[in-house]
Order: sequence, then C-alpha cells, then structure tokens
Amino acid sequence: MRRRPPRASRHHRNGAHTDPADREALELTLGEPAHGGACVARDADGRVVFVRHGLPGERVRARVTSTRNTLAWADVEEVLEPSPDRVPSVWPQAGPGGVGGGELAHVRPAAQRRWKSDVLRGQLRRVGGEELAARVAELGGVEVRPAPGDEGGDDALLGRRTRIELVIDEGGRPGMHRYRGREVIALDSMPLAVPAVGALGLFEDPAWRDLWRAGDRVRVVAPTGGEPVVVTPRGVFDSSRRPVGADPLAWDVALPDGGRSTYGVRPSGFWQTHVRGAEVLAGAVARGAAVGEGTRVAELYSGAGLFTRVLADATGPGGRVLSLEGDEEAVADASRNLSGRPWAEPFVGSVDAEGVGDLTAELGGSADVVVLDPPRAGAGREVTRALVETGTARIVLVACDPAAGARDLRALHEGGYALESLEAWDLFPHTHHLEFVAVLTRS
Repeated sequence: MRRRPPRASRHHRNGAHTDPADREALELTLGEPAHGGACVARDADGRVVFVRHGLPGERVRARVTSTRNTLAWADVEEVLEPSPDRVPSVWPQAGPGGVGGGELAHVRPAAQRRWKSDVLRGQLRRVGGEELAARVAELGGVEVRPAPGDEGGDDALLGRRTRIELVIDEGGRPGMHRYRGREVIALDSMPLAVPAVGALGLFEDPAWRDLWRAGDRVRVVAPTGGEPVVVTPRGVFDSSRRPVGADPLAWDVALPDGGRSTYGVRPSGFWQTHVRGAEVLAGAVARGAAVGEGTRVAELYSGAGLFTRVLADATGPGGRVLSLEGDEEAVADASRNLSGRPWAEPFVGSVDAEGVGDLTAELGGSADVVVLDPPRAGAGREVTRALVETGTARIVLVACDPAAGARDLRALHEGGYALESLEAWDLFPHTHHLEFVAVLTRS
C-alpha cells in the first residue's frame, strides 16, 4: 500500500448477451419483477420470458429480442390490459428498441419503489438465503424509500441526475447505445438530468460537435457547487465551450450533524449521481457505523472520501480512520478532502485479502468498525472472508446491486455476523437500480 498519491478510475460494468435470431411475437400475462428491470412471464410452452417495458399483472403483446437455452427476453409491443401504475413514459427514447438506462420510465414513481422493494426482498431470499430473509423479516422487512425531494407526484423524479455518460454517433451527435446493442442512438434530450445539463444545449446546438469525434465517450457533470462541465477525450470544457482544465469540482453535502460541507472531486472521478445521493448515504453510514470519540475505523473502496471525512470527524483526533481504494486519482481527491485531519489516512492499493490484512496491520489490530462500498459486482468472497478473519465487531455494507449485496451479506452472515439493520433508497429513478446500507455485528 502507498499513501496519498494520484491516478485510475472506478466503473460499474454490466455484461449483456444478445442473440437477435428469434423475433417471435407472444401474448403474455406479466408476473413479478425480476432483477434487471424486466417482469417474469411464461409463454404457452412454459418457457420463462423476461419482458421489459411492462408492469406486473399486465396482459401484453411482446416481441422476442433474444434467447438463450430455455430462456427468452422480449420487449412489450402493445399493452392489451394496462396496469393502473402505468404512465406515459417520461423518456420515450428509453422505450422498446431504444437506449438502456430508463427501463422504468413508464412506471408511476411510487410503483417504481414497490417494484424495487419486491426485487430486493426476492434477492435477499434467493441469493442471500432463507436465514437472511428471515432475519430481515424479524427486523420489520425492508422498503425502498424515496430520496429527499422525491416524495412528490408522478413527475417528481425528473431532473435528479448530476452526471450523464454519452457516446458520439457517426454524425457527431451525442447519444447512448441501443439496449444490448452497439448502435448509437442520438438523443433528443435527457429528462433525467438536472436542469443545468439540459441548459447546455448539447443535443440541439451543433457548435458542440467541434469538441468531439465519432465514437468518443463524453461525460457531463453538474456539480452542486458550480457550473457544469463537459469531459471529452480532448479536455474539459465549460458551458461556453472554453477549456477549463481538470481541477476538482465542488460538491456541497448536507452532513448527518446538520451542517454542510464541500468536497472536491475531479471531473472524471466517481461521485453519487443523484443530486441528494451523497447526503442520503453519508447519513446512513454515520448512523450505522455509530462511531464515537477514539474509534478505530477501516474503510474499503473509499473513493474520494465521502464517508471517510464523516467518519473522521466523528472519531476526532483520538481515533484513527484508514481507507483503501484502488483508484489513485480518487485517493488524491480523498487526501484533499481529508485536509486538517491527520488521524485519517487514505491509502491506494488493491482491495483484496492482502489489502484488508495490510490495512488491519497498519491499524495495529482489528478495527472497531469496517465500512465498505464496493462497485456493482460486490466485494466478493475473498474480501468478505478476509473481513470475517479480522474479527471486527461491526461492519457497514453499502451496496448498489441487490444480488451482489445479498451475496456479500450471506457470506458475512455465514461468517458469524448478524444483520442489525437494513435501509434502502431509490437513488436511480426510472431505472431498476437501488442502493442499500446494511449494518452487521459480530454474533
């Protein structure tokens, strides 16, 4: 492990299988939602079909888009018997045959949260196991809640994303890939993004095309503490298309103690996408970690130091907070964000069994609390086993994928940790994604 350097990057990845050979039409009654944004149905032959753009209970006509072994995937072509939770799509370009990333744009917001709650409970049972599911039930169950400001009516979930990723098509227009495809579909707009992104005119002003080339991947970031920027392979540009360099962007966060704080994160760095996401998760981690003066804390996958700073302020100079992250530039951001807190030290290194062991040794023994926020694939068995072997008394797990999170919870449960609390939020409106925070204690 090395201390406080700077360079690399963290990405959530999704694999996909596409086989366009089978294009048959089916009439189906849709069942429960499955992880990934589809409803489960069975055709006349009993084959399982995962259907996108529908709702549980609907009768639909769907077109098969791919098959594998005894399974099929399909898109709704026509709704024969609609659900009362269906609304006109807030993002039509993410509909059947369109781009990925808005598979629940046709679902009433409260129903989106019910959908995600059902999926989370299902993954906790199927992947996490019956014992874990029973423990969740003992705690009163789990419901996916709205983020602050998202409790309103049917259009209240628009304009919440502070970061979008685009691909430039052959004509120089910004767009996104067709779902499970290579073709780039030029976007007319991005209704899920905060208003500052829409005000840039990326989708209608051809002057932007001078800044990129076909095939470029472009990131648009609208920090809460400043003007939006456009990140291209040729540099970072402001709203007037002037180069501005890659200095950290300012993110203003409401803290668990009622105060506010500003973090600096490089334009290409990782930060919570939802405009209130950092606030929600920082508060949940603070509650779950229950850190006091003098506590020793280890943090894994620490990114730019969002949780690290909150934990360091809670321990005070009498405690110690060590974090581990594989992205050197994120660690450089974290070093700046932890300025003035010498008892909090960010390290760069692989988050694996050896890294967990090194961090434990650097602390001089087992941490009182371990906080981990792994990427979408989860921490995995090697890291969870290493955590179990440290014997730490308390673990706070932040998960952005219900299946991977349930898998990590099961490994920790089987290693002797009992689930103490579980909270979940919809920080990705109009998609199937969610975030949850679980607290486990040594039993």
